[in-house]
Amino acid sequence: MKKNKIITYLQLHLFELKYNFFIILITFFHLFIISYYFSDQLIYLLVTNLLNQNMLKYFIFTNITEILITNIFISIFISTFITIQLSILLIWFFISNGLYKFENFIFIKFYILFIIFNFLIINFIFTNIIPHIWNFLLNLNFTNLYLLTIYFEPKINNYFDFIFSSFLYIFIIFIYFFFLFFLIFNNIFSIKLIINLRKFFYLKLIILSALITPPDLLNFFIIYFLFIYIFEIFIFFSIYINKYKLS
Repeated sequence: MKKNKIITYLQLHLFELKYNFFIILITFFHLFIISYYFSDQLIYLLVTNLLNQNMLKYFIFTNITEILITNIFISIFISTFITIQLSILLIWFFISNGLYKFENFIFIKFYILFIIFNFLIINFIFTNIIPHIWNFLLNLNFTNLYLLTIYFEPKINNYFDFIFSSFLYIFIIFIYFFFLFFLIFNNIFSIKLIINLRKFFYLKLIILSALITPPDLLNFFIIYFLFIYIFEIFIFFSIYINKYKLS
């Protein structure tokens, strides 16, 4: 009898897991259809900061299917990003009954802060970081290197490849340190443990830098040392905020 109950409970969990998977799948396709339908408005929202600062005036395309592929690419990216946020909530619904009250409370606090942090970081990346990167790359002076006049003609698919890849790299950096800060602030990790495992975190930063940078040693070292600098500042502020005594 107990064995039958265990099998029944296992079947219920598997059914719930399959049910959640179909919810995520349906949510993704629903978001994809909406994003594709409003793709023109999304394109305008993604370029409006550059338009307002006179950094961009028009796009070109050299393939008749380029607009269609770009709209699909934008829709897939946005749908995937939003679906991941909702999937975290569904995972919590699935495991919440097996957690203690304080663990559920920690997760709820984490999810609320995570959503707020997402909105702030997304706004900061698209309104500040990406326009500055674009302006820096656009204003590179090639007059001393070439005898010909060089004109920049922005292709629509290359532009969105650029902003989405830049957004993804920067977002991963911010989220990584957000997780660390949250774990330290809630006493899940101690600052002493992170300092003792500093070599391990440096190794993780090497792997992360290698994943998000092109196969270029100069860019790799720039990103890697930037990560180390941010990581050390993060440790300093964590010690200051939590008032840890290392001795």
